[in-house]
Amino acid sequence: MNKTVIILIFICRVLYGQRADFFKEDITFRLDSVHFSTEGYYWFSNTSDKPVHSNIYYPFPNFSNEKIDSVHIFNISAGADVKYIKEEDHGISFNLFLGPNDTVLFQIGYRQKLQSDSAVYILRTTKGWGKPLNTAEYNLIISKNFVIKKFSYPPLKSYNIKNKKIYIWRMKNFMPIYDMIFHF
Repeated sequence: MNKTVIILIFICRVLYGQRADFFKEDITFRLDSVHFSTEGYYWFSNTSDKPVHSNIYYPFPNFSNEKIDSVHIFNISAGADVKYIKEEDHGISFNLFLGPNDTVLFQIGYRQKLQSDSAVYILRTTKGWGKPLNTAEYNLIISKNFVIKKFSYPPLKSYNIKNKKIYIWRMKNFMPIYDMIFHF
């Protein structure tokens, strides 16, 4: 009996010890006084010689009972929509499969109706991966007349193109201290 328990513990450690590496994200935010939308690209890799099966939790900000009115997930590497489970109003979860020594790219987007004077994108969950992102790029697109009073991270650059203002952030070896917050 004791040998069986030890063998099961060892097998569980081997099976669940494999973990995908979340190493890069590239996200575009769109913000007006009513909605906050995100469209992001998320890279995961498996550097082991064993497949990885994982459940990924993707959190949504919900500080003022702000509702998410649309979500989509697309596995670009597989060319397929991804089924997800809504975790109340707090986020979604979906399954990730990575073959040995493989990389997968997901496109994830959502739109949120705002109830306050700030929009938030949750970044601090990156700490749960146990390492910083190799690279992270963020773009915020707003109307030229829309005013952002405060950023949680100061933008690297901004551009005016036609009727839009675009703010840009580029981070390397990025372990977020704050969430991305746009106070308007």
